[in-house]
Amino acid sequence: MKKAIKKITLYLFVFGFFLIINSGFKFDSWVSLFQTLFFTLMTLLLISQPWLKKAFVVLSMILFFIMVVFFILDFIDIANFFGSLGFGILIISSLFYLPKLLKYGYI
Repeated sequence: MKKAIKKITLYLFVFGFFLIINSGFKFDSWVSLFQTLFFTLMTLLLISQPWLKKAFVVLSMILFFIMVVFFILDFIDIANFFGSLGFGILIISSLFYLPKLLKYGYI
C-alpha cells in the first residue's frame, strides 16, 4: 500500500511540475496537455528504467528530423509541435545523464 501511495504522489508531483513548466496551468491547448502527460510518463519511465536514456535521445533526434521536414514543407504549427516535444525529451534525457557526467568529472 505504501508503494502505491508513493507512486501516486510521485506521479502527481511530476505532473504538476511539468504542468507549470510546459503550460503554466493553462488548459486552452490539447497539445500542451499531451506534452505534459508525455513528459511525465517519460520521466517516471526513466526513473524506473534508466537504461532507456539512449532510446529517448534517439527518439528526440527523430522528432527533430520530422520537425525539419514539416518546416521545409511550410507546416509551421506541426513543426513546432514536433520540435518542442523533441527538445523536451532531449532536456529530460540529458538531466538523467548529469550524475554520470559529474561523477567522471566532465562537468
